[in-house]
Amino acid sequence: MEPFHNLLSFYGTQKPYRFEADVYDCEVEGEIPEGLNGTFYRCGPDTQYPTMAGDIIINGDGMISMFRFENGHVDFRCRYVKTARMLAERAARRRLYGKYRNAYTDTADAPADVDRDNTGNTYAFAHNGRLFALREDSHPYEIDPGTLETQEVFDFDGRLKSKTVTAHPKIDPETGEWWGYGLFAEKRYDGDMALQVADKDGKLYREEAFQSPYPGVCHDFAVTREHVIFPIMPLTVDVERLKAGGDFYAYDPDLPSMWGIMPREGSVKDLRWFKAPGAFSGHIMNAFTEGHKVHVDATISHGSGFPFVKTVDGRDCEPAFATVSRMTFHLDSNDDRVEEAPFPGAVGEMPKMDDRFQMRRYRYGYMKTRDGLARLDWETGERLVHAIPEAPGGVQEPVFVPRSPDAPEGDGWVLFLVNIHAENRAELRIVDAMDVTAPPVARVLLPFNQPSAFHGCYVAA
Repeated sequence: MEPFHNLLSFYGTQKPYRFEADVYDCEVEGEIPEGLNGTFYRCGPDTQYPTMAGDIIINGDGMISMFRFENGHVDFRCRYVKTARMLAERAARRRLYGKYRNAYTDTADAPADVDRDNTGNTYAFAHNGRLFALREDSHPYEIDPGTLETQEVFDFDGRLKSKTVTAHPKIDPETGEWWGYGLFAEKRYDGDMALQVADKDGKLYREEAFQSPYPGVCHDFAVTREHVIFPIMPLTVDVERLKAGGDFYAYDPDLPSMWGIMPREGSVKDLRWFKAPGAFSGHIMNAFTEGHKVHVDATISHGSGFPFVKTVDGRDCEPAFATVSRMTFHLDSNDDRVEEAPFPGAVGEMPKMDDRFQMRRYRYGYMKTRDGLARLDWETGERLVHAIPEAPGGVQEPVFVPRSPDAPEGDGWVLFLVNIHAENRAELRIVDAMDVTAPPVARVLLPFNQPSAFHGCYVAA
């Protein structure tokens, strides 16, 4: 087994900050919009103890944070997601669990009764008044939405059979349902998956197991009013590779991405698989059905979208930059072809939209780019950018907040954190979503930096 390192490998691909903090009445430049009353939650990895050489950022311990807006004031708080794994390592004062999802690399004295993969580090997700820290290889941890203290592992009150819950569920804006799935739901790692649906109150009422064409990653998925789409990407799992101390995922360029589509009111038995050779998707902006066509707007790269994962023969992956693209599937065709239409210039990641318009035709989308925030207009093809040249690569995932519950689509604000690495600090920017090229209406300044979060949400007061 490789030794644990104490310096560079401590950090994975980013330096951790390793602290919990509260800032009451944050410093604000500009003016917080009058209608902005609620909480912006974020979740990401912040490694507590040194990792093994070659480990990756997505194995970091979960850190959940929040900006609470109240009558023009903003309070900040961040806390570790105190998973069983984190508490075991904290008690030992050292790293016990090795590489990302490879138990064969753990120390000899690592407690075996701990879910060593559940770090709760991917998505701060709210549903029916409850907050969760999601991680796609485990069950969610419930989080107190006010204190951010970690509560119990959530399994839909004992109804869930699957061992995993996706970190990218979708909330139906019309029914309030929680649509999700389990990747490697039985942890056989042979393509075992399961569709999972809970009602607006969080009661699981549907769970259907199925097999994907090969054991690849399905990090995000899509739901329309009529269909469910499961994108399987060629980051594959090999149990024998794990036993040899290797990585959980490896990129296989010879495999096409596979997109399974089923009728929403049908069954997983109705899944039809489409091939998209060379098209790798990491995240979904939105999807909708139009007659016999299903459109999925996703980040698409030609090559591995997760470049920190090596190829199946051990080589480093070539850089492959993602472009938001519309993938169109013709359900009335006799073949498995996929149309790919990139949005001009939309290079970047972490796509989001006005969640009130999920699952149907929509107009506006938002995403991070290397130098700022971009708004995409699907009707006109216009791409507008809120540039932040002083923070190259420092923009994190945006979240859209409507001006009011019944405001027109896109009428509201975009919230996103920016890391100003040159000054070792972070700030939250609030941008008018209908005038994104203008200066921010407000900047919430933190007196310290923050780790890069993956995904979050906004909950109105």
